[in-house]
Order: sequence, then C-alpha cells, then structure tokens
Amino acid sequence: MALSLVVPAVLFMTLLARAEFGESRSRYERQLIATTRALVLATDRQIGQGQSILQTLAVSPSLIAGDIPAFERQARAAVQGGDGWIVLIDGDRQLVNTRLPPGAPLPRARLPDDRWRIIRAGQTSVSNLIVRKDGSAPAFVSIDMPVIVDGKLHDLAYVQTPDAFSTIFTSQTIPPSWTASIVDRNASLVARSKDQNRFLGHRVGAEMLAAMARGSEGVTLSHTLDGTPTLSAFSRSPTSGWAFIVGVPRSELSRANWSSMGGLTLASVVLLIIGAAVALTVSQDIAAAVRGLSADAKAVAAGEEIAVVGDRFQEIAEVRAALHDASVQLRAREAEELRAHQRQQLMINELNHRVKNTLFTVQSLARQSLGRPADTPGLEAFNERIMALARAHDLLTRSVWEGADLQEILEETLEPYLDRTILAGPPVALTPNAALALSMVFHELGTNAGKYGALSLPGGAVTVVWHVDPGAPHRLTLHWEERGGPPVSPPARKGFGSRLIAATLKSDLAGEARVDYRPSGLVCVLTLSLRPPSEDGEEGAGA
Repeated sequence: MALSLVVPAVLFMTLLARAEFGESRSRYERQLIATTRALVLATDRQIGQGQSILQTLAVSPSLIAGDIPAFERQARAAVQGGDGWIVLIDGDRQLVNTRLPPGAPLPRARLPDDRWRIIRAGQTSVSNLIVRKDGSAPAFVSIDMPVIVDGKLHDLAYVQTPDAFSTIFTSQTIPPSWTASIVDRNASLVARSKDQNRFLGHRVGAEMLAAMARGSEGVTLSHTLDGTPTLSAFSRSPTSGWAFIVGVPRSELSRANWSSMGGLTLASVVLLIIGAAVALTVSQDIAAAVRGLSADAKAVAAGEEIAVVGDRFQEIAEVRAALHDASVQLRAREAEELRAHQRQQLMINELNHRVKNTLFTVQSLARQSLGRPADTPGLEAFNERIMALARAHDLLTRSVWEGADLQEILEETLEPYLDRTILAGPPVALTPNAALALSMVFHELGTNAGKYGALSLPGGAVTVVWHVDPGAPHRLTLHWEERGGPPVSPPARKGFGSRLIAATLKSDLAGEARVDYRPSGLVCVLTLSLRPPSEDGEEGAGA
C-alpha cells in the first residue's frame, strides 16, 4: 500500500523535473534564435548603409558623364570617417580606389566572372568573404552595384574588412562564454566574437553545415571551430544570404538542467512505460478510426464522393461528415471554375480578334481617307504605329492578358534592329497597360533611331539598360543610348513622337522622360511606375 502511494508521487516529481529540463533547453533555444535574428538585423543595417552610399554615388552627374576625377572627390567625401572604401571597376582595371592616396597607381584588378555576371544582370549584390591567396591584400567583403559610365557598364563597389562587422557582437551584448559567428554564403567565417583572426575564412563544421542545408533557421548540437561542444542556433539573412550562428557550451546547459533532474530519472522512465501501456490500449480504437479518416481524405483529394457512416467517437463522426461536405463543395467548385475559365478564354480570343479587326479597319480608313503615302507624309508612320500596337496585343494574348516581360516587349518592338541592340537588365513583369504603353514608346525611339539616329548608319548601335530601385521596387529606370550614328543636335521643335512619349509616360505610367541630345548620339532616360496610376495617386494622397 505504501509503495502504491510513493510511486505515483515519485513519478509526478519526475514528470515535473523532465518538464523543467525541456523548458530550460527551450529557453536557451529561444534566446539563441532571438540573438541570431538580432545579428541578422544589425548586419543587414550595416550592409544597408553601404548600399545607401552606393545609391547616392550611382546617380552622380560626374559618374554618368564619365568625369572620373570629380567623381573620385565625391566618393572620398562620402566615405570619409567610415570603415569602408569605394572602388570603381570597368571590368579589368580599377578607375577609383579611395583606400589608396589620391594620385596613387591603381592595381589592375579583373572582376571575377560570377560577380561580373551579376553586374550584367543589373543586380546589386553582397559578395562572400574574399581572401587573397598571395596575401597581397587583407580579406574584405564587397557590395557591388551596376552603373553606366559614359555609356559603358561598370561595377561600383563599397568594400569593408571583416573588422567592420566585429563591433556588431559588442552591440548585441553576447555573453563571454558564448560564441557568435557571421558566415558568408559559402559558410566561410567573416567575423567571430572570439579568436577572429585565427579562424577567419575557415568553414563551419560538418554538423552545422548539415543543419544549415535543411533550412534558413534552426537549432542543433554542434562543435565550434576550436572543438567546444555547443547547442547552436543559426539564422540566414534573406537579403545577403549570410548566416549568423550563436552557440552556448553544452556544459553550461547541462549544469542548468541536471540540477532539476537529480535522482528522479529512473522514475521518469517507469512513468513513461506505464503511460505507453495505457496509451497503447486506448489508442487502438482511435487508430482504426483515424485510418478510416485517412482513406476518406484521400478520396476527397482524388475528387471522389465519400459516404457518411456512424462512428463510436463523436469527434471522428463530425470530421467524416465535414469531409463529405467538403468533397461535394470541391467537386461543384471545380466544375464551375472550369466553365468560368472556358468562358473567359472564349471572351479573350473574341476580344483580341475584334481588336485586331478594328486596328485593320482604322488602317484601311486612313488609306481611303488620306490617299497614297506619297501624298500624305504622316500616313506611313501612322500605319507603323498601328502595327506596333497590334504586335503588342498579340504578345499579351499569348499570356492570356496577364502581362508581359519587359525584355519580351523590347525584343518584339525592336525586332528589326536586334542585331545592333544590346539589352541588359533583370526580369521585370509588366501589367497589360504598361506593356502596351512601353511598346508604343520604344516603337517611337526605334523608328527615330532608324530614320535619323544611330540605326540609320551600318555601324550604329543602341544600348538599353534598366534596373529597379532596391528602395522602391515599383520604380523602374530605363537608359536608352545611341552610339555610332550621325551627329545629333536638339530639334527646333518637338515632333509628334516626342509628344507621344511624354504623354504616354505621364498618363499611363506615372513617369517622365529626360532626353539628352549628345553629339555622340541620343540618350533618353525613362523613369516610370510599375503600379497602376490609381495606386500611385492614392499613395501620394496618403502621404
């Protein structure tokens, strides 16, 4: 009898101790995860400061015009007093390096192919840790941004040494017994709260590598680079792709946990055995009912109707009835969606057919009303604009009027000149309205270049580069530059094409065009919004 009274009490105490053990570890895990997230935010803020400097310098008139000495003075002023420096590279040599004294010889430094590939895609990126094998320069991290200098693509970089990231650990008050690390996308050590110079550039251990491969955040048992067993948490930055690891020694964790366990571990095992036996007895009927629900769920997924049958467990019966209702509703909804899709496709095809017929009717009316092209100088240009609009409609019809990619619009509109056209920029999804508007804009630019500009001569070429502002993803900037054509000078008056471009950008795309009639060729910079004009208006009113 005494034994029957003591055993439950001992088992209850063991359960409490075990719960405390788990709660203690959970507290450590939550604290570790919170610390890694704080490191992510702090590092992203520091990287963001470098990106802000680059964005400010990227729009420098001196840089765009190719005035390198004037730009270098601006760059030195921008990083004065900071821990980073500015480098401007044109692919195989440095043009500016603010880390060196003014006038010092600049090294020939060819940009690696992987970083140059990202620059050509029009993307701003953060590099991994770069370590010179010959020891000619200290290890560093680079933030790279593509810029156009005098019509040529360059890399504008903000460079920092790993020491710039070490201060983050101090600001986050990492306990002295813990180890915090920052690693790049190759899992190489960029900064460490302890012995940074000793382990700089080393890869993390196999245990941590395996855990990081399973997800962007987690907790695992591992060892530090100096062999200390730890409970470690990691988080990966969605911006830079770097990971942040914080580990607490397992000996510290054990001291906090074992004090609550003591000699009741054996009683916990007994309690688990008893609980398992009771649970096994009770769960057999539940398992059979759940297997029946699983079969019903598979039938719902397959689109089959399921029968409603009784069950001794009320909850199971309610779930089965809900599955039956869901299967009926799903099959009815799928049938209605199929009919709606068929109706929508039919309407789109009919609408596109009627729009094309209308455009051809407009062309026919223009010919009949205005006479021959020789008698009416503007008739041929009018017909070309109608055909450009028709081609844009065809492209949108192929995507069921869900939109089009910017590069597809450029290739479709500039198709006669693609062999002399350079297109560079990231993928940009356009709404149908924006696709039609930009098709007309680039038709006017291409036609003007073919008649009077760079494309009117065999050796002429056009470069179109675009990028999206990282701070405002809905703002798009396109840079059109002509080279190799006849000398260009500002026209005496604005023609219809110029007025069409300005009106289209303002009314349909909430943007503007800046035109520079350089002697070497026309340069046109277009800025526009990727959102509908109504949304831009609401945002402005709210501000």
